[in-house]
Amino acid sequence: MPSLLQFGPERREPGCGRHRIARVAFVALAVLLAWAALGVVGPPSGAQVSGERIESFDAQLTINPSGTVSVVETIRYNFGFNARHGIIREIPTRFVYEPDDRYDRVTPIALGSVSTPGSDAPDEYTVETTDGVVAVKIGDPDRTITGAHTYEIRYTIEGALNSFADHDELYWNITGNGWTVPIDSTTAEVRTPSPTTQVGCFAGAGGSRLWCDSADANGDVATFAQSELTAGEGLTVVVGFEPGAVATTEPILEERWSITRAFSVTPTTVGLSTLLLVVVLFLVGRLLWSVGRDRRLRGDAVATAFATDADVELVGDERVALGRGEPIPVEFVPPDGLRPGLIGTLVDEVAHPLDVTATIIDLAVRGYLRIEETKRSGFFRRADWRLIRLQDPPNPDELQPYEQSLLSGLFQDGDEVELSDLKKKFAERMQKVQKELYSETVDRGWFARRPDHTRLLWLFAGISLALLGTALVVLAAVYSTWGLVPIPIVIGGLVLLVGSRWAPSRTARGTGVLRRALGFRRFIEESEARRAEFAEKKNLFTEYLPYAVVFGATEKWAKAFEGLDAAEAVDSWYSSSRGFEASAFVGAVESFSTSAAGTLSASASSGSSGFSGGGGSGGGFGGGGGGSW
Repeated sequence: MPSLLQFGPERREPGCGRHRIARVAFVALAVLLAWAALGVVGPPSGAQVSGERIESFDAQLTINPSGTVSVVETIRYNFGFNARHGIIREIPTRFVYEPDDRYDRVTPIALGSVSTPGSDAPDEYTVETTDGVVAVKIGDPDRTITGAHTYEIRYTIEGALNSFADHDELYWNITGNGWTVPIDSTTAEVRTPSPTTQVGCFAGAGGSRLWCDSADANGDVATFAQSELTAGEGLTVVVGFEPGAVATTEPILEERWSITRAFSVTPTTVGLSTLLLVVVLFLVGRLLWSVGRDRRLRGDAVATAFATDADVELVGDERVALGRGEPIPVEFVPPDGLRPGLIGTLVDEVAHPLDVTATIIDLAVRGYLRIEETKRSGFFRRADWRLIRLQDPPNPDELQPYEQSLLSGLFQDGDEVELSDLKKKFAERMQKVQKELYSETVDRGWFARRPDHTRLLWLFAGISLALLGTALVVLAAVYSTWGLVPIPIVIGGLVLLVGSRWAPSRTARGTGVLRRALGFRRFIEESEARRAEFAEKKNLFTEYLPYAVVFGATEKWAKAFEGLDAAEAVDSWYSSSRGFEASAFVGAVESFSTSAAGTLSASASSGSSGFSGGGGSGGGFGGGGGGSW
């Protein structure tokens, strides 16, 4: 049966043939000279010099009743004098879906076999898929060949058919336009499951509308032929057949990845994400409530302040209710004679550098060392302090382990040290003192475990949960449209991270001591109201000054002693070139505390139809190209 699409008769121009030939030759020569002048005509390519080319490219395509297409490509490749391992055949399997550019249309390929019939060329091969292109690399990496060899590639393609109102269609790029060598001869045979109704073909560079040398149809077989394709040119065919002859012509679509697609806002994703958020927040809140709340003596808030381990064992304990604050009575002395560093650690569950510097002041007040404010030198120089270890301390046996470590660390290199000289040297010693402060709170039964270890455990749990949630979000976003759903897991991890600061929980005994320590803080903060009482207790100013430092209430404490002569008590452990005045002295102490905290903790740095106007060479499915390697 002849093709339904035919060329008309060849048209000839009137006039003398010889004159016409002369004009054409003159024009061609002028064009070549112009191209040469512009540098368009260059030296022949490596393939042209060596003669590397495809002598023949023959393809047989069978449209199966299932809707798949079986392809057999026989490529006669001449390597010329070039020593090559073999050839690479590249076949695209992903195309933009024109009706909706949110999607890609894919044509999955199942490679059947690769052989080299009638040739001694190696037929081993590897397959790689990159950016929607399947590359079949044929040859032996340890062996090279020259001359002409034949390669046969068999594969099956899905989803390559198009359906229209009056016909079904295969629009297929036979050779592909990606070959780097010319093709001397190309033939194609397409077998259809029902009689062929129309055929078409295009040859040349990508987008060319030039007809191929021949296109014919006979029953259920369509044949095509084309000669002399240069590098980058190809043959594309279109075959129409009666509709309903195959099981399916439905395209295989994959939605292209995008942020809006990955995190699609739908009733399902929003509902599941909300439900998961409620569950995660409930579980995290439950954990914080059950593990992170302080304990107290059961049923008696007052007795809790003086609870012993025996009381807890006898009565039992319970969680301190959230937001339920019992009144804190004033305490006029530090509970159980506790030192300021320990009280500071108990109150906020952190052994701050400020707690350590308050301990230095406390040790000075108690007669273990002396602090001398050194003279400033230079206009922009900051004040410095000299610490001097006293040789006859009052009672070394009363020192706690963290106080002993602090004294040893300060005076490791001698009995006198400039505070500035400890910068970037004391950090490790500071950490040791802080660890011993934490251990002391556990030894006294205030915490079941060290607060810093508890926070670290919760931090680890929070980071782990956040990382797990992030991984699930990434996986869901890459492989589905459900990226919104796992986000609450990340939120839960972040809540654990934030909540880690409240994770340490005091025992009933620790809660009792805390109440009394807060009562003593009230005494310090409300001290100005008792100013008259302090007239006869001048030593109280320096004795409780380290506690005022820990509580951040030094200004209030200084006002309570404004105008009172406490110079004698201060001079015993602190010296300065200025005369004593309570507020000025407290300012100097605050400056010392801030500088010491920073200095001592500083570390050393170390598809359209092929028959419509959209048809052309390089269109349709299939295609690709290849070359040698």
